[in-house]
Amino acid sequence: MKINVWTKKGEIKAIKNQKKLISKWTLFLFISLILVSIRVLSSLFIEVYYNQNTKGHSYQWISSFIWLLILIKILISPEILYGYNALNRKINENRNTNLILNKIWKIAPNINLNNAQHLVLKEKIDTNILTYIEEIEKLSFEYELFRDSKMTISDLASKLNIPKSHISYIFKYHSTISFSEYKKAIRIRDAMKYIELNYLKNNTLESLSKKVGFTSYNPFFTSFKEISGVSPLEYYKKGKVEFD
Repeated sequence: MKINVWTKKGEIKAIKNQKKLISKWTLFLFISLILVSIRVLSSLFIEVYYNQNTKGHSYQWISSFIWLLILIKILISPEILYGYNALNRKINENRNTNLILNKIWKIAPNINLNNAQHLVLKEKIDTNILTYIEEIEKLSFEYELFRDSKMTISDLASKLNIPKSHISYIFKYHSTISFSEYKKAIRIRDAMKYIELNYLKNNTLESLSKKVGFTSYNPFFTSFKEISGVSPLEYYKKGKVEFD
């Protein structure tokens, strides 16, 4: 328990909170069981060595009350009743539809891993994969990190306070696009937001491309058309007509 539950570390905030909750419940159960065990052992010791019943047997309701509390705790704590992994799967069924880019994420891919390092990562990551993806999306749609044209996967990992290997694993096995393509998609969404806020009224498309993280206009234009289906200027004109 000490190694696998009470002192087990989580990388990101949401996972830390989950592990903290589980740790508290298991500690409560452990202490309750110790108290009940001490009482039973004390009764046996007195009965064997002094050949008499333990005084206070009329207070056996105390033990019953303790076990009743334990039962209630188990019943109102799904992570204990169903097991944390089972609970996590049930929660994930309702959470993956809340992802903004849910079409690119693969929550439960059917993959066979032969790489020893990836097997270790799978054990660490898969239980909390939705939490990882939610944290990636949350940071992504703040946009600021992706506006840096030199931004790397290491920068994303550092900002999320998790190892780079975890992010690489997620984009390899739980995403339909590469990290490089993901960066483009986020930057284009950022550009669309600026266009909708009438950024082009007083600024150029070249300026917009650099503002969202592209090094020049050409890759920005190509990516914009690939992702949105229209050119940046067409998107602007269409939005302007709808606004008018």
